[in-house]
Amino acid sequence: MHLCEIQFPSKIKNMAEKTSQIKFSDLDIETCFKNHYIVPDYQREYVWEETEVTQLLQDIYDEFSGNSSKEYFIGSTVVYRNSDGVFELIDGQQRTTTLYLILAAFRKTYEGRGIATGTIDRMLKDESVNSKGDTVDQFKLILQYKDSSNILEQIISDIDRPDDLKGSSERLFDAYEDAHLFIKQNFPEGEESELKQFFVYFYRNVRFIQITTPEISDALKIFETINERGVGLNPMDLLKNLLFRQIEKKDFAKLKTEWEKLIKTLEKNREKPLRFLRYFLMANYQIKNEKGEEIIREDDIYKWITKNEGQLKYDKKPFQFVELLTENVNQYTQLINGQDTWGQNIYLNNIKRLSGAAFKQHLILLLSARHFKKEMFRHFSKQIEILMFWYFLNNEQAKVFEKNFSSWAKLLLKVKTKDALNEFLRKQIKPEIEKRKAAVRSRFLVLTQNDLQRYRLVYLLGKMAQYIDQQRLGSYNDQSLENYATKGVEVEHILPDNPEANLRSQFSNYDELKVKLGNLTLLEKSINCSIGNTEFYSSKASEYAKSQFYITKSITRIENVGGNTAINRINKKLKSFKTWDEKSIDDRQKMMLNLMNDIWKIEELA
Repeated sequence: MHLCEIQFPSKIKNMAEKTSQIKFSDLDIETCFKNHYIVPDYQREYVWEETEVTQLLQDIYDEFSGNSSKEYFIGSTVVYRNSDGVFELIDGQQRTTTLYLILAAFRKTYEGRGIATGTIDRMLKDESVNSKGDTVDQFKLILQYKDSSNILEQIISDIDRPDDLKGSSERLFDAYEDAHLFIKQNFPEGEESELKQFFVYFYRNVRFIQITTPEISDALKIFETINERGVGLNPMDLLKNLLFRQIEKKDFAKLKTEWEKLIKTLEKNREKPLRFLRYFLMANYQIKNEKGEEIIREDDIYKWITKNEGQLKYDKKPFQFVELLTENVNQYTQLINGQDTWGQNIYLNNIKRLSGAAFKQHLILLLSARHFKKEMFRHFSKQIEILMFWYFLNNEQAKVFEKNFSSWAKLLLKVKTKDALNEFLRKQIKPEIEKRKAAVRSRFLVLTQNDLQRYRLVYLLGKMAQYIDQQRLGSYNDQSLENYATKGVEVEHILPDNPEANLRSQFSNYDELKVKLGNLTLLEKSINCSIGNTEFYSSKASEYAKSQFYITKSITRIENVGGNTAINRINKKLKSFKTWDEKSIDDRQKMMLNLMNDIWKIEELA
């Protein structure tokens, strides 16, 4: 959407006309953070979580990938300029704070790659002189609400994550880490040129309108008006109008009713209509863009639709087209809520735990498979979970697997039997994993908690713990991860996160070892609280033995029962340790690698 097309409610326009000092400024990120902002203590605290942060970055990334020269509009903010010349954020503080955190994430990535950070530094803070003549930092964004007043300063100073974070402080640090990992994973080392291009796009092409008022009362009125009335147009209006042109006037009411049902379903589930429409087209039709790729960008949807009447047949059968849209909308909204036609689908929920709530590209494949019978659909869902694990462990870029998904979707539409599904898995999915195995193996052996989003780390450890428990009991039915990814279970550092000085002194590389995957396990919170955060392995071992998770219990003691029993068979894949040192951590990480190959492997449907 171009900035000149933005429609503001008449109330706001009238206020601007009456008070000439109300200003509408067209800002990019570069211009925005030449200013100083405050989030006053009366404002709502930071509430965005991984879903919102990742979705904002993904949307920006998608626009960058589609056309890196085009502007991307993200909305508006309302500010009041106080007597110090500082802008108090009245509306838009969640987004503005997130943009600031993304800048900090770019800075950390740049520092790690040896790229100069001067431009970013100037947007994060200025230097000034206090009354004593000392040089002090003046940060471009200050949060005044409780328990978060200095968290941005800590993030920008690149200190280690504090252990006692809670509330908005925890969400702010999570958002910063999510943004950093998003940048790292989409621009791995060796792609510094593309990384810098993406930063320039973020820096200069992401734009918004800033409404500035001379009085705080005016700002509050505008805030109320925007949230009461809204400022945007429905992104599917063009398609709706196109369909209305295909029918007689007597059918307008019928089409309007069907269309409103469709839109309300998306709105109820807080889904962007254009995202759904994009996935719907890639799941159901032969797509080719100007580059010959089987994907379509949001900006190109309407143009593509008008040029492909022959495929869509909306001109001859508009109601059948709306019926197909509705069928897909209903399936789509079920899937994003972890359900399929037959109820809760544990694999869809696992994909959400693995990928994050903002990830939805796999729905292209699932929409294409919506005609499968229950057994086939559930099995296919499980194979997608496995595929996504390998993609994410390999830091695969979204644009790579999105192209695959769009191409495979047309093959899936033709799959009707188990044999056909198995052939699809053999020819399409298995090769994708095989060609990544060597790279993932190498990466896994050095994997740390800093390389994974927190939710992805919990998923990985949870799946391993669940697999061991099921194998131990001889129960092979897939179950929910709920018991392993809950507030009552914590990620335990076997070498403690904050050790006593005499423990730290025994290792020259303690900080590297404590975050390695082999040093991590799941542990019940009740047991973890009794251990403390500084103790030696010898004093923790007896507590690990009390865990209900056999993968944790077995670190210190493996239980042998009978002869060729389920528990003895799984014991062969585990290791116990009398002492805990660098070799122990490496050995356990190798053990976990072998478990990975057992757990995340493509299986054909029997």
